Amino acid sequence: MLKTRMQEPLLSVQELSMVYQTRKGAVSAIDEVSFDLLPGETMGLVGESGCGKTSIAMTFLRLLPDNARIEQGQVLLDGHDLVKMSAREIQDTRWRRISMVFQSAMNAWDPVYRVGDQIIEAIQRHETDVQLSQAKERVAELFTLVGIDPTMMERYPHEFSGGMRQRAVIAMALACSPSLIIADEPTTALDVIVQDQVLRELRKIQQALNMSMIYISHDVAVIAEVSEKIGVMYAGRLVELAHTREIFARPRHPYTAALMSAFPSIKGPKVRLEGLKGEPPDLLSPPTGCRFHPRCIQAREECQQEKPPKSYSSPEHIFYCWNPVEVS
Repeated sequence: MLKTRMQEPLLSVQELSMVYQTRKGAVSAIDEVSFDLLPGETMGLVGESGCGKTSIAMTFLRLLPDNARIEQGQVLLDGHDLVKMSAREIQDTRWRRISMVFQSAMNAWDPVYRVGDQIIEAIQRHETDVQLSQAKERVAELFTLVGIDPTMMERYPHEFSGGMRQRAVIAMALACSPSLIIADEPTTALDVIVQDQVLRELRKIQQALNMSMIYISHDVAVIAEVSEKIGVMYAGRLVELAHTREIFARPRHPYTAALMSAFPSIKGPKVRLEGLKGEPPDLLSPPTGCRFHPRCIQAREECQQEKPPKSYSSPEHIFYCWNPVEVS
């Protein structure tokens, strides 16, 4: 169910830019990205590999490598700017207010500690008044919530199947009842049956606990299944943002339209899928103007010279393009 616009956003990202400093120069990984996320809302971030999706998540959590630098912008979580927080403040905010389901479930666990003990450690680190017995009881409840037998909390990560490890990562992300969860391609490397089960569990939990969620993926089908609205990323920029049905029915940015044309459907007449020609740009020296123009069949002269303006199909549908796709 879509939320009303009268609600104050839980998360407000304003003109966020971040670069990675390399020996060859600065890589513009995030370029003036802005969006809002309402309480209880789910937003998907979709785009090709290397477009900046995971970099955005790591910027929110301040888990960036030493060569990363936030150049400008704000990330307001309940009015508090995550960018300006001290190291201690951001440590206290992680897991209690914002948590993450990481992409590789196996790499997310320390192999020499029991899975339950690792979740208990996170709980007691952020909630110092919680006793060990209480933490164990909470882990058992979380395992039940995500569909894992609570006795498995005494097992080691290698004793879990791929799907169970991913569910356990979700349980850990829920351990301190955060108001925002970021799920970074949590179903990667899972077969389609387990993938569907994990997605259903994640969506059910998110709705039951009324948490906001940002779901990151390059898979348009997965994004469509879990998200109420979709942000389309290209070369570090957010090029389009709209409700999920609107994005699929009336994409305005040519890159979004290209993604949708490459998405197979089992309904309606068979159509030939069209691939997107060319390669993503080198962000060490990105194209001037619109970063998509070297691959865009609708590119005009101004596309090469100036950054595209913010435009609207409706108050809920934003895109950045000089020559948008026409809709009927």
